[in-house]
Amino acid sequence: MDRYRFVFILGVGRSGTSLLQSMFAANKFVRYLPETAFIRRYLASGRLRKIYRAGGLEAVKSDLANDRLLNRTGVDFDVILDGAESGSFADVAKIFVRIADSFCDGEASWLGDKDPRLVEFIPLLPLLALNTTALHIIRDPRDVLLSKKKADWSRTSHVWKHIFANRVQLKLGVVSGPKALGPRYHEVIYEELIADPEPVLRELCAYIGLPFDSAMLDFGDAAKKLVSKEEVSWKKETFGPLLSDNKEKWREGLSAREIVLTELCCRQAFRIGGYQFDPRPKSLSIRDRLWVLVGASAIMLMDWPYRLYRGYSVKRACKKLT
Repeated sequence: MDRYRFVFILGVGRSGTSLLQSMFAANKFVRYLPETAFIRRYLASGRLRKIYRAGGLEAVKSDLANDRLLNRTGVDFDVILDGAESGSFADVAKIFVRIADSFCDGEASWLGDKDPRLVEFIPLLPLLALNTTALHIIRDPRDVLLSKKKADWSRTSHVWKHIFANRVQLKLGVVSGPKALGPRYHEVIYEELIADPEPVLRELCAYIGLPFDSAMLDFGDAAKKLVSKEEVSWKKETFGPLLSDNKEKWREGLSAREIVLTELCCRQAFRIGGYQFDPRPKSLSIRDRLWVLVGASAIMLMDWPYRLYRGYSVKRACKKLT
């Protein structure tokens, strides 16, 4: 499988991962899997190992064949697992590469996968394939929050949860990415991408060794192949045209207390992306001040324990794959 090079796209949810995926999927040298979250759901969680231990290779085939997200790939799991040794989980665990290889079917030299939450599991990626690159896209956390408040899959969750996720996932990504992948890890600023995509994409392609394709600037058709009917409501903007002004919507869409809390808790994103704090004076009520104080305390208190837990769980998952 070393004839392929892998490019993973990840980042905090609603940061532009789908847009970047569509752009790269439009490149004639790249074939992108539809979003299945296979690595996170089956490998990082230990689910594949549990299934294999309980029922062997046949149980694995059955589970994968009945997985709704994996069915989007059109892969025949009986065929791709025929070469796996029934007594070796390590061989079965290579199934991600087998899925990607079968999906590509020799049509491209690059294979891609996109899962925003892989930002928490970057150390797993080089264990799955030798030629692995990760692109971590970063967006203004205030616009991320506003977008999450609107998306069908996330709008019912509490604002504190969204801000917490932005804080810890960014920290995990920027620390583990360079450690696990070295120069094969690269950060992309969403606002720079939408403002002038061609130089950003050319630089990215040159950085990872992928020939630039002008089709990357006309990505609508590629996006339609990747987005399922269930995802259209929150991914329709990836169909194009590119919205170069899709930034700073938070100025009108977020409340004063939401802006203050985001700016307090996500300062690392502001440093990396060069974002400016809101200069407008804010007069918060006592109730809103208390909301910000309790929210910031809870988010910062849970930051280190969560990252410690995630680091431990990723190390365990890595150990089981080797």
